[in-house]
Amino acid sequence: MAMSKEATVELRHAVLDLHKALMDAQRIRYERSHGRVATSGEFLGLVLEHPEFAWLRALSALIARLDEWMEEAQPEGAEELSALIAALRSLVAPEGANALFSAAYWSIVNDVPEATIAHVKLWRLLEAARPTA
Repeated sequence: MAMSKEATVELRHAVLDLHKALMDAQRIRYERSHGRVATSGEFLGLVLEHPEFAWLRALSALIARLDEWMEEAQPEGAEELSALIAALRSLVAPEGANALFSAAYWSIVNDVPEATIAHVKLWRLLEAARPTA
């Protein structure tokens, strides 16, 4: 699959928008149970270490891989980009391969309009990037 630089940048922005919507929603859910998170540093600690945020780390890892791929920008890296896109699609698909991620993900996507919109935008880009037979 040959994905243009512009399409790759658009995909990255869509993933980041989705990640932000999910993080915001998970923070609200966390604060309902545990009280307000006072600082961004405290929040970062929760994202990195707290079990209630663990499910998000699968998406964070794919974003890091995408960023690395974009920095390297090797033309022969198309196979790696295809694998990243397939992993993203598998993660956010309705029948997602990662049960821990899917349960929390779909709960938020179904309840939070910003996450719903971000999911639809990303899914359309992932579907457009599918290899054609």
